[in-house]
Amino acid sequence: MASAHIVPIVESLAGVAPFDCLPHDEIERLAAGTRICRFARHEMISHGGRPAEGLYLVLSGEVKRFLLSPNGAEKIIELCGAGQTFGEESALTGHPQLVGCQATRDSVLLLIGTAALRRAMEASAALDAALLGALAERMHGLIENLQLCVQRNSTQRVAHYLAQLAPREADHCEIRLDTDKQTIAAQLNLTPETLSRALNRLTRDGMIRPRGRRGLTLTDVGMLRTCAAG
Repeated sequence: MASAHIVPIVESLAGVAPFDCLPHDEIERLAAGTRICRFARHEMISHGGRPAEGLYLVLSGEVKRFLLSPNGAEKIIELCGAGQTFGEESALTGHPQLVGCQATRDSVLLLIGTAALRRAMEASAALDAALLGALAERMHGLIENLQLCVQRNSTQRVAHYLAQLAPREADHCEIRLDTDKQTIAAQLNLTPETLSRALNRLTRDGMIRPRGRRGLTLTDVGMLRTCAAG
C-alpha cells in the first residue's frame, strides 16, 4: 500500500498520459521517486547548462522553455501546460539542459526523478513507446516552428499562429489569446513591435478584428490560412 505522502502523486500520475498506461503497483514505484514542486509566476524552474534532475509533468499552470541570445533577447522554444511533460531529452540522455525553464503562471509540477523514470520504462514497454511517441511529436513541432521562423515573414507567422487557434472547419470564429503579446512575439521570433505591426496589417486587410484586451474575431479564417501559406 502506498504511504500517505505519495497518494496524491499516485493519483496524479494515474490520471494523465502516458503514465496512465502503467499498472497501479508500477505507478506506486514511480511515485516513490517523484515529488511535488510549486512555483510562483516568473519563478525559474531550471537553468540551461545544468544537469537535469528528471522529467517534469505540469499539473497546473504553464511553463515556458526558452533560449537567450547574447544580447539578452528571448526565444521561446515551447510553452507547456497542464498534462504536458518536458525535460525528457536531458533526463534520458544525461546531457546538460539546453534551455531555461520558467513558470509563466503559478504552477504545480511533478518532478519524476531520472532513476525512477528509467526503472518504469524498463518495466513497461507501453510507457517506453508512449514517451518515444511524445518525443517524436515534440520534435516534429519544434522543426515545424523552425520552418515557420526561417521560411515565412512576420505577417505569415502571425497569420499561421492565429489560424491554428481556429476550429478546423470554421470560416470565422472568436478566440481569446491565453498569453500576452510579448510571449507570443518570442514564440514567433519577433519583436513585440513587429507583432503589433503584423496584427495591424491583418486587421487592415479584414482578416481579424480586435475584441477587448486579448480577444480577437477571426473574420476570415480561409484568408488567414492563405496568408500563412504565402
